[in-house]
Amino acid sequence: GDAPLETAPCPPLRQLRRSDSMLFFVLPLLPALLVSTSRLPCQPCAYRCSTPFMRVHEAGEEEEMKLDAEEAIAKAMAARDPARLAQVRVAQEERVAALKAELDAAGDDHPVAKVLAKKGSTKLGMKFRKAIKKPKGTLALIGEGVFLDSPTLGGYDLNDATYLSEQFRTAGCAAVCAGPTLGEDALAKTVKEQQVAKGEYPGPLPVLAKGDVIDAVQLAALAADGATAVLLDMVLTGEEGTKELAQEAEGLGLEAIPRVGNEAELKAALAWGVQTVCVGDCSFEQAVELKAAIPKEVVSICDIWVRDVRGTWKVRDLGYNGLLLSKALFDVCIRDRVPPDAVIKAMMSKGSVEFGLGMQKGRLEGAKEVLGSMAM
Repeated sequence: GDAPLETAPCPPLRQLRRSDSMLFFVLPLLPALLVSTSRLPCQPCAYRCSTPFMRVHEAGEEEEMKLDAEEAIAKAMAARDPARLAQVRVAQEERVAALKAELDAAGDDHPVAKVLAKKGSTKLGMKFRKAIKKPKGTLALIGEGVFLDSPTLGGYDLNDATYLSEQFRTAGCAAVCAGPTLGEDALAKTVKEQQVAKGEYPGPLPVLAKGDVIDAVQLAALAADGATAVLLDMVLTGEEGTKELAQEAEGLGLEAIPRVGNEAELKAALAWGVQTVCVGDCSFEQAVELKAAIPKEVVSICDIWVRDVRGTWKVRDLGYNGLLLSKALFDVCIRDRVPPDAVIKAMMSKGSVEFGLGMQKGRLEGAKEVLGSMAM
């Protein structure tokens, strides 16, 4: 016995589409509207009137930054551990001795011997420095490969120096960095791949060599492989040793870039008149302090780990000229299952750290306006 429930007849499909059509436009915008409106101040207290979502997000981001800083400092201490550095020097001294023995056996026909024979007569260009020095408010990205335990991504090998070199160039990087982490021939492979683009746009990128350099013969080997510039780690060779290596590098036609990790090393590098300096082995907060001590005329490169795309924008906002992309880039590639060029293009977007989509930070989201230049 109960009376049957009366139900309203379904509206015609055409009427349903008219009445609900706006939902298709409004619903996708709701997350962004929540983020943006939560930042609008109102009287008397903007914090109490912000959405709980934003307060949780901001608190979470502060916690992330704290953990990142602790991890960065721990890694810097490990990298600068005297015992580890002593082991590195011993290993490199053995490599230097082996290379010199190889030169003695091969004679003047060895590629490194030919470079050494031209020492002092090779013109020092500033191709790398010019590529990194962008207009104010713009960050130049320098692609660098790192060894990954599980490098396969959609059939592509993220440990392949040749593949990465092409990805960095076509994505819009200003330069590429190559070191022995991807193999002893990674530099030569990178230089060779870049030359494929000669006469095209974008053309070949300048190549920065990275490694544990302690002797001039190693610099000659890097020049023979086609490097444009070389990164010299001051913590490994000391202030005077790094200065001497920088002079040797310039005599071989290489732009020398000292890598510093504290105020004392930075002052030493600036004292001998460097034109480009790299900051590494430090936290984001320490990078902020060191950037404030770098004169405007000196090109500055940041070599710290950053979290996602928005971390890259934070480095841009500090005023650094360039950023070395290494593990941070591949963390996003693996997490989001996208190739390196997609992540780099997102990093180069004209994005706002404050007003980008906070809950989507790093997942190729943000206030994107212009691709191709990473500007404020």
